[in-house]
Amino acid sequence: MNVLQKFIPQYTVVRLFFCCASILLITPIVAQKNFRTTRFVDSLNELAFQQKRFNVSESFNSLIVTQNTATQINYKKGLAVSYLYEGGIYQQQGFTKRAITDYYLALDIFRRTKDTFNIAKTNYQIASALLSEEKLTEAASLFRKSFDIYTLLKKEEELANIKNGLGLVNLKKERLDSAIIFFSDAFRISKKIKYQYGEKKALYHLGLVAFIKNEYSASKSFFNQSLGIDIQLNDQFGKSCNLLKLAEIELKGDNFTSALSLSKQSYFAAKSINAYGLIETSINQIIANYRLQDNTKMAIIWQDSAILELNKRRKTENEYAANFIEVIKKQQVIRLDGENAMIRAEKASDEQLSILTAATFTFIVMGTLSVLVFIYYQRQRMMSIELRTKNVQIEKQIVHVKSLNEEIFEQNKLLEADIKTKNKLLSIISHDLRTPLVNTKGILNLVNQGIVPEDQSKQLLIQLESQYMGTTSLLDNLLFWLKGQMAGKNIEKNQVYIFQLVKGLESEHHMLLERKKISFNIAIEPELQIIADKEMTRIILRNLISNAIKFTPINGIISVSAIHEDGISVLKVSDSGIGMSQVTIDKINAKQYYTTAGTNMEKGSGFGLMLCSDLINRHGGSMSITSVAGTGSTFIITLPS
Repeated sequence: MNVLQKFIPQYTVVRLFFCCASILLITPIVAQKNFRTTRFVDSLNELAFQQKRFNVSESFNSLIVTQNTATQINYKKGLAVSYLYEGGIYQQQGFTKRAITDYYLALDIFRRTKDTFNIAKTNYQIASALLSEEKLTEAASLFRKSFDIYTLLKKEEELANIKNGLGLVNLKKERLDSAIIFFSDAFRISKKIKYQYGEKKALYHLGLVAFIKNEYSASKSFFNQSLGIDIQLNDQFGKSCNLLKLAEIELKGDNFTSALSLSKQSYFAAKSINAYGLIETSINQIIANYRLQDNTKMAIIWQDSAILELNKRRKTENEYAANFIEVIKKQQVIRLDGENAMIRAEKASDEQLSILTAATFTFIVMGTLSVLVFIYYQRQRMMSIELRTKNVQIEKQIVHVKSLNEEIFEQNKLLEADIKTKNKLLSIISHDLRTPLVNTKGILNLVNQGIVPEDQSKQLLIQLESQYMGTTSLLDNLLFWLKGQMAGKNIEKNQVYIFQLVKGLESEHHMLLERKKISFNIAIEPELQIIADKEMTRIILRNLISNAIKFTPINGIISVSAIHEDGISVLKVSDSGIGMSQVTIDKINAKQYYTTAGTNMEKGSGFGLMLCSDLINRHGGSMSITSVAGTGSTFIITLPS
């Protein structure tokens, strides 16, 4: 018993000694590992900041890795910076509320770590987001908090940005004198430190204030100075903004030619960077200019261009939104893979550490118990981390399943629309094609059996010929539409002599024109060419001409014209028929099946105009309708080259 009592204290001392030795050996290894990892997090954050300017997906990938790594090693600053940059990406894409959420996550960490500079930086980002949502009081408060910190830190470039931000707050509140003071301070600071971005923004804002105060000479001077810096920086967005305001000033002075030139320069600058908001504003300004000059023709052409740009913008935004959502979905998958990879990497790292520790203490018998306790603790910690990770994965899978259910719902809606289309096609085939064939058989039986007199036989044969032409036209439309839908027919654009094409259609409809004594006028230069798919163009014009004949009374007039200007082809089919109500035009524009009897009770399927709309859209063009009941209708087709 005495021996044991003596041994126990010695054992305790030895064990403590070897524990201390273990700590001294392991601590440098762990510290070096953490140092390398924090540097890795910082470098990935900077890489993500650079990538967001040209590749959002890659930037997200980098941020996912940094967030996982920073969380694993408890590197709070790296995690906060990652949230800050992620919020910047969301704000850049227009998801302001989601961006503010990330900004506040970053702000909470910076406050806990007492990182004064980054607190000010985050407050500035939040203020900018709030300003875009018209929350002026909250934005001004945060701008001032950042201003106080940057003043203490003597960060003049950031001070210039905040002065511009506070000036905008006062401008939106219509406090013009206060706005001028802030913008002037921003200009002075930027000029002193040669900060061109802050300088040109301040000049632009000063121009806005002068414009509001109707001081057009001063406003023009400020905008020209800001424009000069934009040209140096090759900032097409800022260039377009300045040119728009300069054009507006010229319009105030009735300098239409100068204003038109500036508006067009703004349009091309905005178009070079696909800034759709500025493109739309520029086109509207050009249209207004032409209208003031009573140049209706050019106003209509630019109005058609506005419609094309609006359609292009809607399509691009839909595609972009879909792509951006797809990117976020992919990030969830990558995030899971990254977390699993981090778990595996940490397991491997811990195993290596355990092996190194075991090798170091193979000759230290008394330290074995301490090593076993350490390993047991590490395993428990890893199991806890794995459990939390799996819970997070389960929650994300639930969200993913919900998203898949929503996609299935959308697919069901598309399927229902396809079924409706199929049912309509079957109705057309079973009724509008079958009925004329049955009538044809009946007429032929009557004629062949000699039941009807010769003069009535002649009328029946004329009716049969009319039915044949209508049935052939409907069959061509159906076959052409089905071929395009099922085989994915590509558009083959070539030079098309439009006069010859229309002349051929006149010959094709000669009998119907003669029967109703309709004058057919072609106002097209014989050498005029447009760039389009010839067969599609023929189908479009044939349906519109056939439709015009149907609704034009006896002794009426049908006119077909075409022009090509500034890369845009405009085709018009006009008639002196019964015209249409606005309700009818709305149904046609909505691509609804619609049909009614013609002036001689001619029947139709309602399919021709739908086919026209489909073919025009596939060309990237548009169709507009103007009509006056009792006077006639005009179908205007605009096709880009």
